[in-house]
Parts: sequence; structure tokens; C-alpha cells
Amino acid sequence: MDFSQGRVEDRPAPASAPHPYDALPTPAWTCTAQGELTFVNRAWQTVTGQSAAQVLGTLFTEVLHPEERAGALERWNAARAQGTPFEGEYRLRAADGTFHPVSLRAQPAGGDPGDSWVGTASEVGGDGLLARHLEARVGEVQGARRDAELIAALSGALQRAGTPEEVSQFALDLIGPALGAQSMLVVRLGGDQIRLPTIWGDTPGPIAEYMTRPELRLDDTPLLRQVAREGRGVYVDDYRAAPGAISSFPALAGGFEPIRTPDGTLEGFLVVWRPVGPAVWRAEERRLLERAADTLGLALERAAAAQRLAESAAALDAFVAFTEAVGSETDVFALARRAGEVLRANLGNVSVAYYKPGGGLWRARVWTDDLSPEVAATIAAGVSQDTPSFKRAVEEHRPLFVSGWNPEREEVAHTEAYGAVAFYPFFREGQPRSVLVAGTQDARAWSERERAVFQAVGRGLGLALERSDAAAWQAVQNRELEARTAALEGFADLTRDLSLRADPHALVRRAQEVVLSLLTPGYALYYEREGERWRNRVQTGEVGHPDLQAFIDAGPPVGETPSVDVPWTTRQPLYQDSYARGSDTPAEMVQHVSTVASLPVLRHGEVVGVFITVLFDARAWTGTDRVVLETVVRSLGIALERAQEVSDLARRTGEVAEWRERYEVAVQGSGHVLYDWNASTGQIVYGGPVEAVTGYTPGELSGGPAPWTERLIHPDDRPAFRAEVAQVVREGGTLHLGFRVIRKDGSVREVETDGHFMWGPGGVTRLVGLIKDVTERREAEERLRRSNEELRRSNAELEQFAYVASHDLQAPLRAVTSFSELILRRYGEGLDERGRLYLGQIVENGQHMKRLVDDLLGFSRLNTRPRREEVSDAAAIFDAVAARFAGEVESLGGELTRGPLSQVRADAGQLDQLLQNLISNALKYRREGAAPRVHVRAEREGAFWRFQVADNGIGIEGQYFERIFVIFQRLHGREEFEGTGIGLAVCKKIVEAHGGRLWLESRPGEGTTFFFTLPAV
Repeated sequence: MDFSQGRVEDRPAPASAPHPYDALPTPAWTCTAQGELTFVNRAWQTVTGQSAAQVLGTLFTEVLHPEERAGALERWNAARAQGTPFEGEYRLRAADGTFHPVSLRAQPAGGDPGDSWVGTASEVGGDGLLARHLEARVGEVQGARRDAELIAALSGALQRAGTPEEVSQFALDLIGPALGAQSMLVVRLGGDQIRLPTIWGDTPGPIAEYMTRPELRLDDTPLLRQVAREGRGVYVDDYRAAPGAISSFPALAGGFEPIRTPDGTLEGFLVVWRPVGPAVWRAEERRLLERAADTLGLALERAAAAQRLAESAAALDAFVAFTEAVGSETDVFALARRAGEVLRANLGNVSVAYYKPGGGLWRARVWTDDLSPEVAATIAAGVSQDTPSFKRAVEEHRPLFVSGWNPEREEVAHTEAYGAVAFYPFFREGQPRSVLVAGTQDARAWSERERAVFQAVGRGLGLALERSDAAAWQAVQNRELEARTAALEGFADLTRDLSLRADPHALVRRAQEVVLSLLTPGYALYYEREGERWRNRVQTGEVGHPDLQAFIDAGPPVGETPSVDVPWTTRQPLYQDSYARGSDTPAEMVQHVSTVASLPVLRHGEVVGVFITVLFDARAWTGTDRVVLETVVRSLGIALERAQEVSDLARRTGEVAEWRERYEVAVQGSGHVLYDWNASTGQIVYGGPVEAVTGYTPGELSGGPAPWTERLIHPDDRPAFRAEVAQVVREGGTLHLGFRVIRKDGSVREVETDGHFMWGPGGVTRLVGLIKDVTERREAEERLRRSNEELRRSNAELEQFAYVASHDLQAPLRAVTSFSELILRRYGEGLDERGRLYLGQIVENGQHMKRLVDDLLGFSRLNTRPRREEVSDAAAIFDAVAARFAGEVESLGGELTRGPLSQVRADAGQLDQLLQNLISNALKYRREGAAPRVHVRAEREGAFWRFQVADNGIGIEGQYFERIFVIFQRLHGREEFEGTGIGLAVCKKIVEAHGGRLWLESRPGEGTTFFFTLPAV
């Protein structure tokens, strides 16, 4: 980076391990078989002025004279093709842009010309280019030897240093003269704060004054912050031209190297100042400073460790001294006084004070005798809690060391004599409880030893304060334990009473007596909620005012009695050290009441009442009082729970006995035999009508499972019974099995068993089940089966008869109708009016009879013709039916429409007939003077589609909803509406054959909607 009056040079990041060819004094390189560079050594980079990053990947001929590049590349390709070394004299471009004759030689690195090649350059003639480079390398080596000797001397000197300050001073005394520096500094860090630096040489005043400023931070020094951020040295030829330069610093050249410990921690910076000039910083000087900084980092870590050890020893001595001084003391102020004495004994001329907070101030409660009367009066009166150093120590929860004490900024009068002050805050339950403060008049900063001693004494005082708190807490605990013991002893009688009675209110009364016996005079109440009133269920003691007693007996209102409302709703005790007269009760009735405690009584986690203790004497509820009350009320809650459990147990015992009796009656009445097999004992317990089913008494079947298989179960059924039991035991599940039993008299009965296994860690533990005598049921099932078979055969014969009859009637019907029509045509003119009427009636009735026969034939075919299970497109089938009705609908001026219709699983021909019959009926039974409107739509209903065929026709009375589906049943004569009375019966049969339902909704004069369901796809 270049600046207007100088430049900043960033030292390159440390390179990786050196390549062996870097040791060669002449240029050397490696390349691919195509001549692309893969490595160049340091001599190459120095002679040509090009870095490895610039040339790697390019042809090696790029550094030759432009006129010679093509020829060199041609010779290279020939050598590669023949497998011979490459040789030639060419002009090489030097770092200054001039060309110099050199001899180039290269050969395959591994003998394979198609692999990597290695090349070198040697000087030709007396040009001297490589000779000068060699001389420069010799100079570099000599300089490196001097630097090594300096670093060795530096390491030896630093071995003698005992503290970080001595390490810094020894280093500057050696490095400064060697570099010819005007001034040098070792700047050490403490977190993000800059410690007081070590200075050597003629350091300008503005630099010294700025770098020794109290509380100087790394962010206040831009170039040091840059070094810390980038992790490498920065060098400037003119500091004033650098970005972020501090305006008060003079124009100097500056070098800034980071000092790191071996683990990489940034310890500080090595800073060098020189007069401004061109190219001030040579590479070897930067390397020397870098190595010196590394050596300094190691020495500083070692010295810091030694210093920490010494400080730890001093701190340990101070801690031991403080511990021995306080002994078993628990008084807080006595402990603070001992801390001050130990600090003065270990640190010399320091002043110590111990502060406690109060009223927004920190007030000194204990201080050492060396304080002046003015300072003592100031700190005793108190300083604001917003005093910067006090506030910072408390907020940061750690010791604070203030160098360069400023009484005006801190606003603490009469403390001008102090140069440095230390603060050690103490906390209790996260809140500040006190601060130990020490000030010195001998220095403007605290040394590391002084810091360690102060922190050790502070830690010791903190432990002593915790011990004091523990002792005070233990004393309170002891008092509370004594009170709790007394309360529990008084409550022991209450617990014993549980064996005699379980009256909850008697338990409450005993608890009230225990509490009142341990407190000053008063009375106790126990309220339970009843609607919108608080009812006093138990009272012990006189309330002291007749009107107050009447008020209590009447029941205070819920929501207007805080002493009862609050503990009931919050589930927390309410302690009133000074009873708010008039808040619950008219004030004039409770002038003699001073203190009240209200505690919720919980049973199984729910509030069941409020226990109130009222005292006449003025007093505050102490911690011991609260322990007594809460212990008794908690024990009361437990006693109420136990009393309820006793009552519930008695009730459940009665219920169990009652249910057992009912169960015995139910089992006996059911006619089922109950069995219970215990796997561990092998015994079976029987219940129910055992003898009625088996002929044996329960005693005759006792002994285990053997009677089942050997005596009861029919021999032919035993293998299947054993196999089923084994399978259920193996796979789990319920035993359900039918088999035959042989009664005691030798008769055989059909039975079924349902058994449930119970399992434990070792397998089956129990089998409980019922045996049902199903002999009569099996006989009834057999009779029913035979009847059904007869019925199916009869139905088949009837259906066959109907089919044959309807088919055979077709011929005579056609003959009657045809001959009647023939007579009417040929001889009609010779007949009178009545004759022609009779013949017309014969023709008309014959045609009607033919329609009846046709419909009956179609009805019978629904049973005789097999139904095809197929996926049918309801929309397409509707459209085909609608096309057949199109002429009729148009002539009537009506509408036949549909919504979206899906695919269904149904016989397509039968679905066509179903829709045709329903639409035909809708058009036939239209209202006079109203054009017919018919709409078909469908909705998904589980596994079915529900279809609706809605019309605006004459409608149907509800009483006929079932009748219209019966074959040949008509609601109108043929004079009104033509038809046979079979169409809807056919529809019903089609729908039910597909597993669906057919029904309707209708309002006379408004229309009818037929519904039917068909299986969805």
C-alpha cells in the first residue's frame, strides 16, 4: 500500500517449508513436458524479479528475449520427442528489464520425457549477472549470521530476566543499538487494554505521553489494532501518512511486530521508531524484528509464569494470614476490619474501607485508622451508587483496579492524594451486598503482586461472609426447626385420631387448637365456599365482639373478603402484620384485631378451605410463626387426604362387595360356566351353573386342567382343543373355540369357550373365561339352515315359473290382440257403436296385458340373468338415456339435466334401466300446467356414490313411500297415468342387488326426489 508521503509494507505471511532447490545459488526450475513452470527457486525469483505466483503455469520461455522464444520452444519440443536433454544459450530478462546471456539446460526428472523436467541456468561470458546475485546471497548469509548471533545473545540475556518488565528492558537494550533505532517500545496487552509500556531510546514526548495514558485500549491505537487483526507485522516509512495516524505523533518511520506466546496468544507488540527516509525497512531488518518478537514472546511467557507463581505465593500468604486472623469470627464488620488489617500488613501504605448499600448510596461502615477525618466523614456520609467505579465493579461482577484515580470524575471529595484504587464487590443471591475498597498514595497503578494480594483477601472475605450468612441461616433454621417440631408434636394427636374417626371438621378443630396453643391470644376460623358465600365451618376461640360473630355466621360474600379470597385464588398464604380493618369486616367490629394470617388448605392439590388465625396483640409474623402455621396447615391437608382415602376405601369396599354379588347373580342367570385357572398352583376355580352344564359338581372337577381333557372334552375334539390352546399361548391372543363335552350321564352337549390369558415375566400366569352351552343354538341353526335351503329352492322354482309363465303367455296374448284388431278393421263398419267399443276394450286390455307380461318377464330376468361386476361411467349412461327422452322432453317444453357424475361399480345395462325408469316416472307424473324439470346429480358418501333424481311433479304422500316399491302396486288408475306398477320394484331390486339403498323424499304438489346408492370405484 502506497501513501502520499511514504509507504506501508506488509510483511509476507510465513512461507511453508523451504524447497531443496532454494539452496542453489543459481536459477533452477521444474516444469511439465509442455514447458509450463511448476516451481522456481529463490535465485530464479531474485534474478528475474518475478514471484512464483506470477510465473507458475506459464511457459519457461516467457523470461527469454522475445526473438528467441519460438526457437527455444521448438528445440524444447524436439528434445522431448527424442528423449534427449534440452540445451541452449539465450538472453534472460533480469529484474531491471535488461537481457543477459545465460546457458539453459534441462532433462526429465525421472527419465521419462513425458513426465516432469528439471532445468538450471548458468552464466555465459563476463556479464556478471549471476555472480552479482551470488555475492548478494553471500551478504545475506553473513547478515543472517549476525542476526542469529544477536538473537542468541538476546535469548541468553532474557534467561536472566525474572519479570516481564525485565524481559522487555533487556530485549530493547540489545535490539535498539543493533537496528540503529531512535526509540523502541514493548507494548503489552491485558485483554483489550494496553499496559504501561517499556520504553528505550529517545522517545518523542507525544508518543511517550500517549502510550502511558491510563486505561489506554487497543482500539485507541489504529496501527496496533491492524497488526492484531491481520496477525503480522506492519512497517511504515512515514507514520503521519498512514491511515488512522494519531495526530500528535511526529513524522517517523515505524515498525510494528506482534509478540505472541508459543500457544499463539497475542501478548503485545514490539515497536521501533526511526527517522523518515526512502526504503527505510530492509527485508533482513524485518526478519530480525520478527525473530526478536518471537523470542520475546517465549521469554515473556516464561517470566509471566514465574511472576504469576510469585504472585500466587503472595496471594496465598495473604489468604492464609486473613484466614488465621478471622478464625471463627462471624460478625460482618469484624471480618471487614480484619481484611483491612491484613491488606495494610501485606501492601504497606494502603487505606481500606468496607461499604454497604442503603438509600441509593454506598456508605462506609468500617475503615482503617490511617484515613483522614475529612475522607472518613465523606465516605461515612455515603457516595452515590452511580459513582463510576462503584457502578462498574457491581455491573461487571468482578474486582476492578483503577489506575490514575480521578476524584473529580468519581465525585468523591478529599481523595486527591490517592493514585490508584481497587474495588472488590460482594453479592448475595445475585444482588450487591457490599464492596471492599483499597486505595494507595504511593503509585498511580497497581502491580501484579498487589492485585493478587487484594484479590486473595477479597476472596477470603467473601468466603467469610458466606460462612457468616450460613451461620445466621443455620440459627434461623434451628429456631424454625424447634417451632416445626413443637407443631408436629402438637399435631401427633391429630394423626392418632385418624384411627378412631375421619371427620374432616374434627381434624380442622384439632389443628386450630395446636396453632393457638403456640401463639398469643386470638381465635381461629375455617372457611369453605358455598355458592357466593364463605361459610365458617369450624371455629376455635371467641371472636371478642357479638356483632362480629353474627357477621361471620352470616357468611361474608365471595369477592369482597380479601382475607379469604386472596389465599383461595392464589393458593399462597396471606400474612397481615397489621390487619387492614374494614377491608373484610365493618371497621367498628374489629378494632381489637391486630394481626391476621390466612392459609389455603390443599387436598390432593386442590384448595378445599381457608385456615385463618387472628391475634389480638400487635405483632409481626416472624419466620418461626410462619413455619408453625405452614407446617400445621400442610399436615392438616395430608390428614384430610388420608381421611378422604379411608372414606373412599370404605365406599369402594362396599361397592366391590355389591358388584361381586351382582356378578354371581349375573353368571348364574346367564347359564354360562365361569372358570379361573391359576398357572402357579394349577388349580381351577369354577362359578355359575357348572353341574347343569356338565353334570359334575365343582368339587368333582377340582384338581387342575386334567378333567377338561380326560373327562369333559369329547375324544374326537381333544387334539383340536390342545392345538388351539398351544397356538394362543405361543402367538398371544384370545382363546375362542367350539367343542363337545360329555356329561356325567354320558350325554353330549355342544359348547363354546372364550378365554383370556394373563401374562407375566415367566409366561402365562392365568386363564379366565366362560363356557357357553350352545346345543340348542346349534340345533336351531341347523333347522334354520334347512329352512333357508328349502326357501331358496322354492324361490328358484317360483322365479322359473314366473319366467316360463310370462314367456308362454306372449303367444295367446298376441293372438287375441291381433285377431281383435283384424275384426275391428274388416268388420268394424258392420258393427254398431257398442260392438266397436267392446272390440276396442279387448285390444286395449290385451296390449296392457302384454306390457304386464313384458315387465314381469324383465323383473324375473333380474334374478335369472347374471349381473356383471364392472366399472360403469354413470355420466355416459345418463347421456344415452337422456338422448332417448330428448324428443319427449322437447315436446313437453321441459328440461332434463345432470351435475357431475362419476364412475361406479355396477352392471351398465341395469344402471341404464334404473335411470330410465326413474326419469320416465318423473316425466309421466308431471303437474298440470307446469313444464317438467328433472335433474340428476351425485355426491360421495363413504364407499358409495349417492345419486339424486329430482323432479317438480305431482309429489307423493308420505304414507305411500313404501307401497310404491311393491310390484303391481299403483297409486293412480290407468285412466290417469299409463303403467304396470312394476317399474319402481325393478329399480329397488337393481339397487339392492348392488348392495345399495333406494328411498325417496316428496312433498305433494312440489315434486319428488329419489335417492339411491351404488358402490364407488
